[in-house]
Amino acid sequence: MDSEQLRYFISAAQSLNFSEAARRHYITQPAISHHINELERYLGVKLFLRVGRQVFLTSEGEMFLPEAISILEKMQNAALKVQRHSEGKSGRVSIGIVNTSNKILTQCLSLFSKRYPDIQVDVSMTTGTDQAVSISEGRYDFNFTIAPMILGNNTLDYTVSHKDRFCLVLNSEHPLAQQPLDFSKLSKEPFVIISLADAPLLHNQILTICKRRGYTPKIVSYYNRAEAIMLSISAGAGISILPSAIVEVYRSDNVTYIPIPGDDSILPSVITWKKNMTNSSALKFLEVVLELFPKGKITLGNERSDKSISKKTQNN
Repeated sequence: MDSEQLRYFISAAQSLNFSEAARRHYITQPAISHHINELERYLGVKLFLRVGRQVFLTSEGEMFLPEAISILEKMQNAALKVQRHSEGKSGRVSIGIVNTSNKILTQCLSLFSKRYPDIQVDVSMTTGTDQAVSISEGRYDFNFTIAPMILGNNTLDYTVSHKDRFCLVLNSEHPLAQQPLDFSKLSKEPFVIISLADAPLLHNQILTICKRRGYTPKIVSYYNRAEAIMLSISAGAGISILPSAIVEVYRSDNVTYIPIPGDDSILPSVITWKKNMTNSSALKFLEVVLELFPKGKITLGNERSDKSISKKTQNN
């Protein structure tokens, strides 16, 4: 049973005239009869009763007519949906994002929505361990995240969207806020940091930066969110080290940040996607991503020795 057989049957059933059905479809009457005979053979029943030149529907034909109309409509709707999806006129893309990539996502969405306004894009904010789990599970078509989150994951491809730099973050009224960066002056300062449980990669990278500069932070508080750290610094409860993008997102007038020199204080951000992606809408989003951010390689700047970095930073 195919769509042509259904169409010819419906026309013949509605007109009760095989010649009229043939004219509607621009084919010969024998062709109409052949297709209907094939349909009857498939169903194992007679759909029409022929009495002389007149044609009538059998009880089976009357029962099958509304079903045939429904089946044909579903087939046509299914074909239309698939075609619209292929043309970018429908579909769905899912994205997980850290807030430090908000501007990057805005760029992508702006261009994508202009080209494919009918494709639905679902965006979920993710952080720390939750993001690590969502990436490992392949929960989203795309992840806007930091590079350390995906290193060693062979199921993902990526492009670098931007590079952030870690900074020393202080209250604007702190005596060191307007001075050149000198880690030797920070040893007695109360230090607040993201907790290891909530953001292990960020936590460890901050401590590594400190260690390489011969600085042991005097940690007084652990927080589960970067915005909580910013509130604490704004209140004058301590200092911290954070990527500048986080500081910009939650910055207030009474918070100052000083960029930390050195290749190891650079934090690349990436846009990732599954290597075996088959979602046609996601593939269209990928075209936009690569148009805005051509593929690049991740370099974390960790090749230099701890000693040389420490000396250089202290000399600055």
